[in-house]
Amino acid sequence: MSSASLAQKAYEHIQEGIFSGRLRGGAVISEAALAKELGISRTPVGEAVRQLAREGLVEQVPRFGTIVKSLDRRELVELYEMREALESYAAARAAETITLPTLMRLQHFCDVMERVGEELTAADARLDEAGLRRFLAADMAFHMLIIEAAGNRRIMDVVKNMRTISRIFRMRRTSHDLDVVRKAHGFHRLILDALRDRDPDGARRHMAEHITASKKETLALLHPDPHAGESLVLRELPADVLKELDAIERRSQLAAATAGVEPTD
Repeated sequence: MSSASLAQKAYEHIQEGIFSGRLRGGAVISEAALAKELGISRTPVGEAVRQLAREGLVEQVPRFGTIVKSLDRRELVELYEMREALESYAAARAAETITLPTLMRLQHFCDVMERVGEELTAADARLDEAGLRRFLAADMAFHMLIIEAAGNRRIMDVVKNMRTISRIFRMRRTSHDLDVVRKAHGFHRLILDALRDRDPDGARRHMAEHITASKKETLALLHPDPHAGESLVLRELPADVLKELDAIERRSQLAAATAGVEPTD
């Protein structure tokens, strides 16, 4: 296995531990212990740790070691502010250059969300795990495709390196009621209409409103952790849903690096 593959293996192992709650905020990560556990050398583990530090998931403290960063309300708000700045700009740029095939893909994602809402109305219940997976896949793919459509590789690099969007999506509630689904679909429809109309100001405004509403919803999900001071605990998504979100992000990254290839849900 190549050095890059070993580093990716270590990266995914540590990331899974953080997102699953196995590695809580403040936990010390031993590169030597991880290398022994995974049966690899410390070099790829060190590469993985440095990548996670760039993404803001761990912190390397001189003469102490690597610790898992505790999420606090301020950091979450900052993530949303970064997302609003990047995605609002991307939506405005996309409105000027978006192609018909991309509009059709965005419509597809909107249709998926609408069908999920219709199923919820018929069932008069919350989304089950399969429905949640479909909803989040369509939701995240919609946003990633707009960023790609903006044609700004540096924005995509920021999204890729900081995991700005996927980290937010990992914080979403484990169940969605009809009101949540309808609101998200409504915002997506407004954004898509603005993109079709080649309306940069409208696309920017609706995207900003959407992300602001999502921020309020996500902040409401947080509850204090009595064992971690000011840090906060998020209600994590099911493991298979997390894998689906990872797959979407990987496809979006590949699409950004390969001309003419678009992400799928």
